[in-house]
Amino acid sequence: MRAQFTDTQIGQIITDFQTADIDETTKAILEFAVKVTKAASTITPTDLDHLRSYGLTDEALFAIVEIVGFFNYVNRIADAFGIELDDFLQQRRNFNESNG
Repeated sequence: MRAQFTDTQIGQIITDFQTADIDETTKAILEFAVKVTKAASTITPTDLDHLRSYGLTDEALFAIVEIVGFFNYVNRIADAFGIELDDFLQQRRNFNESNG
């Protein structure tokens, strides 16, 4: 993301990606990532078709799920062992906790 977005855009994404000044494809990917994180079992073919409507391939969808799954896995390990987060990750966690 660092190469693709400005610092301002990254700050907007951290604060609220739905109102960030980013393209609609990225917003759709981030919405999907949130759904995979919070309720993966509720993903439907409609969710995947929605992403395909932005031109994303099945390979891209698989990569998105792999990346989201990996970070969820790492975060759970870090949480279980009480590993402290870098400042920017702590800011994201605080945002998530305050926004459900």
